[in-house]
Amino acid sequence: MIRGIEASRSGMAVEQLRTDVLADNIANMNTSGFKRSAATSVEFDRMLIHRMHDPSDPRSQEVGTLGNGSRVDRVALDESQGDIYETGRALDLAIEGPGWFLAQRPDGSLYRTRNGAFNQMADGTITTTEGYRVLMESAGGLVPLVVEPGVEPVFAADGTVTANGQIVGRLALDGATDETKLHSRRLEASNVDLAKEMTDLIVTLRAYQVNQRALRVQDETLGRAVTEIGKV
Repeated sequence: MIRGIEASRSGMAVEQLRTDVLADNIANMNTSGFKRSAATSVEFDRMLIHRMHDPSDPRSQEVGTLGNGSRVDRVALDESQGDIYETGRALDLAIEGPGWFLAQRPDGSLYRTRNGAFNQMADGTITTTEGYRVLMESAGGLVPLVVEPGVEPVFAADGTVTANGQIVGRLALDGATDETKLHSRRLEASNVDLAKEMTDLIVTLRAYQVNQRALRVQDETLGRAVTEIGKV
């Protein structure tokens, strides 16, 4: 009985996490370059049960297997391509194919993003929507992308950046391949399919309710065993 309660509890925990992932996908469906995630679950190892110390039959007898509930295996990122649409804005960039823009957080750590809606600060530094400095490649490693204030940079398909006809550098892309291509004055939409996310959310909520009802039934049965069987 206690094992059954634990199995229901673990099932509810899995569906709760899956609900959180789906809710995050839906909340970011209009975020440029957002990639949806999916939580996958697996079953805990089953237990083989034997009947032992039976006075009528001293031999160990196999009763069967007992499930131990489920657990989250991993939260996988769906890196499929989102639709590319035109914006006409000079600092908007979309990636077609594999790859991520690289930026630098204030603490110096690297930040990967597919959201190419960049901004230019007063000193000419190009930043992400979060305010992180966009990086480009240089002989000495990765450095922030800076162009002359007020000058619109031009981005080539291979990531080369020019300003006033002069090459400034080349955007740093993580995980890019020969097939990767940049589209200037365009953005990549998220790859979230609202209809699919809502369908998965309904299925997840129903699975949570099933586990909840199973937990309630087992709790009621256990309560009766404690309060009524002891009276016999």
